[in-house]
Amino acid sequence: MPPNDTAEFRGAGVLVLGAPDKRMKVLPAPFVRNGPPDQVAFHRRLLELQSESPLPLASLGHRLSMVEEVEAVGQPSQHRLEKPRPISVSWNSNYGSHGWHRYVGRFPPHVVRALLNHFGADSRSVVCDPFAGSGTTAVECRLLGIPFVGIEICPLSAMMTRAKAAFPSDSKLLLTLAQCFVAHYDAAWKAFVGNRNIAKISHAEVLERKGNQIPPFANVERWFTREALLGTSIAVEFGMQQQGFAREAVLLAISAKMRSIGNVDVDVVRAEYSKTPRRNVNVGKLVARQLMKMAGDISASLATHEGLISSGSDITVHEGSVLDVELGEGSIHHIITSPPYGIEAISYLRTHLLSYRSLVAHLGHDPYDARNKTIGSEYLTDIESDAGRRARERSKAFRAFFEKNPQGDDAKYEQRRAAMMQFCDDMLAVGERMARWLKRGGQVAFVIGNKRLGDEILPMDTIVTELFATCGLAPGDAIRHKLKTNNSNSQVPWQERIIQEESILLFKRTT
Repeated sequence: MPPNDTAEFRGAGVLVLGAPDKRMKVLPAPFVRNGPPDQVAFHRRLLELQSESPLPLASLGHRLSMVEEVEAVGQPSQHRLEKPRPISVSWNSNYGSHGWHRYVGRFPPHVVRALLNHFGADSRSVVCDPFAGSGTTAVECRLLGIPFVGIEICPLSAMMTRAKAAFPSDSKLLLTLAQCFVAHYDAAWKAFVGNRNIAKISHAEVLERKGNQIPPFANVERWFTREALLGTSIAVEFGMQQQGFAREAVLLAISAKMRSIGNVDVDVVRAEYSKTPRRNVNVGKLVARQLMKMAGDISASLATHEGLISSGSDITVHEGSVLDVELGEGSIHHIITSPPYGIEAISYLRTHLLSYRSLVAHLGHDPYDARNKTIGSEYLTDIESDAGRRARERSKAFRAFFEKNPQGDDAKYEQRRAAMMQFCDDMLAVGERMARWLKRGGQVAFVIGNKRLGDEILPMDTIVTELFATCGLAPGDAIRHKLKTNNSNSQVPWQERIIQEESILLFKRTT
């Protein structure tokens, strides 16, 4: 966008969007008006996509994303729930239940809502996210009354999606749960510690406590102080006594506060020891406050999305690999997803290492046990000798990139190269499954990034586009941009290998 157009867009105030026969006047959200110049074209395109929606204006106005005011409608539900300040320069991706748990690389909910509006998804549609992650697409579907089906291989992430999207229809359950938790916590602490000094109680004694459900694991004494381990043990015990949403809400609250509970270096994305152990950790207060916050978020979501929000029973989450889960042929209207961008997906697991170790009684297994089924895993141990064979047959861009001479005898490079080739084969398999699940005319929004391999950028956006086209998914717009969220700015150990470019690729099933 030329500089003068950028200035005009940012200073325009009310905008007129839509075709001549379907115009609407809107005031963009503060972060659209105040945001940095490199976001302007992206924001503008997301607003334009929504104006192309097949939904009637009366319905669309209440659902609009990134908009503060709509003529004759008022403030859309998202704006009322998010409550951005007039001076905001970036969106807040933590409105409602979106903010219940930290998750690295989270898909911005504003983008999801804009895409749902563009597709015209409503209560008669079924939307799928085959890489559900922390549940961003699921939450947006719940808020807008759209039935949702998700697939997620990581048990903690699947739990996040269920809890964040299938919350109850009022906040009473969480308020009562918070009160009962405090009572249980205080009684259990007193019963175990009594008049003893907590500093004199060993980690082994805590793990042997009657009612404890945290198994021993390596270096537990480095990850938790005695008081933090005991507090976590009591909190998990209470959570495991609950059923359904109540259980997962408590366990999610524990996991959400884990970086404030454990001896974790908060300046690093992956779980690493902090040089200075945490002192005076009160797990009871941390978890109780989180449950109260969650209750408030439910009340706010129900109030701002009244008339739109649906029942939690409309949310379905399958725990497993997208390559193993079977959905009905033609059962899905639209797909919105942000899959792994290549390898390093397992690093997301390491970010939540202490949660997996503490919640194993509920999660059921260590996700590292399934890493060879995790698309994008950096620790594939059984890469087939013909990795990339199917992608090579279908994609010209794949052949052009991978048929170049390998970089000498660098074993590490060759391992990464083979893993990326396997990833492309996996993307083809995903495309075939999505085409089978979609109804004819169904649409896909696929967010993918181009990663660096050696000294070159792998054009994953072009490869995916070519692969999906052979599956009957006709390519549409490709919106290239570096998506920005308000996640932690912590240093990423694999910084030199992260995303170089990012695209939202749109497709439609044509056959």
